[in-house]
Amino acid sequence: MRVEITKSDLKTIVSKASRDNKFNAIKNALAKDIPGFLKKSEYIGWRTVKEGKHEESAYFAYFDRDLGVQTVLAMRKMKNHGPYKPYAIIDKFSFEATIGELKKGTPL
Repeated sequence: MRVEITKSDLKTIVSKASRDNKFNAIKNALAKDIPGFLKKSEYIGWRTVKEGKHEESAYFAYFDRDLGVQTVLAMRKMKNHGPYKPYAIIDKFSFEATIGELKKGTPL
């Protein structure tokens, strides 16, 4: 899995704040080590991009990690054989409330 992380990606992750300040602090610290998060996480599935959003992305893949709180990393796969790019780190409760249909197995 080829991953590319830019300063802009990190700014996007940090800007997605939840109401829980403790989780925000955890999320912002995790954003500094995306490769470490991925190494210790479990792949949980993928979903297609919602129509009209994220036109540059082929799909989103999700990775779960327990850090005292269940945490999910959303990675977007860029179109045309592009890399995976981190998009958001969210708590499991918010993830389950908003994810919709998650597909298992290998994307597309």
